[in-house]
Amino acid sequence: MGRAKNWTQEELEYLQDRWGTSSLKSISLRLGRSIEAIKLKAGRMGLKDSRMSFDGITVNQLSLALDKSYNQIVRYWIPQYGFPARRKIFASSARVLVIGYEDFWKWAEQHKEMINLAKMEPNLLGAEPAWAKVKRRADKMRSQKTYQGVHWTPDEDQRLVQVLRTRGMTYPEVAKLFDRSEAAVKRRLHDLGVKMRPVRLENHIKYTADEVQTLLRMAQEGYSFETIAQELGKSALGVRGKLERMGFEFKRRKLLEVMK
Repeated sequence: MGRAKNWTQEELEYLQDRWGTSSLKSISLRLGRSIEAIKLKAGRMGLKDSRMSFDGITVNQLSLALDKSYNQIVRYWIPQYGFPARRKIFASSARVLVIGYEDFWKWAEQHKEMINLAKMEPNLLGAEPAWAKVKRRADKMRSQKTYQGVHWTPDEDQRLVQVLRTRGMTYPEVAKLFDRSEAAVKRRLHDLGVKMRPVRLENHIKYTADEVQTLLRMAQEGYSFETIAQELGKSALGVRGKLERMGFEFKRRKLLEVMK
């Protein structure tokens, strides 16, 4: 067997510069060395696994961090919402979907409603922008609604009807009593065929300029309608209606520029 040729300083610098950004196959072709030889030399130089040298994360890892389905990201986020994932070669031929941390946070800022940071540790996806801290707090408050989406029990149905018969409670009061959203209460009454309704708050009172600013700020930061309503002394249904009339885009969490 022939003796392996020595590495030149130029080759060592090229390997270090390209490690984690170029495929092993392309480095192999450029240096005229086998992939195994390159991996062995990289290990001796103290270079980490090329996958760990990438300043980003695989889409599979991201799906676990965000508690989202991998298929949802690939089939929904990428084609419909421009999620900037790309394919990268980490081995001789294997390609995986990845996204850089900076690219992720730029995209996430424009699609806040599509992510939930409540369960994700801070700085797990690189240095976080300032808005992420606010969004995480808002998401945690929304996650505390423990009964959202849970089926109503027969006892709860009976109690709901009794409450409406005996007490003139408002939508926010009833929702708080059952630890559900106002929309969930409204839907349940419709499903039960109950004609009675909670007392509506007066939502025709004009918002002050300060209230409008607070409404937009909290909506953009990701707070739930119930939390915003409590802050403003309004009903959650009224808050949503106001945002709709203002032309607020709920998916992107921003006011459409064409609307006033």
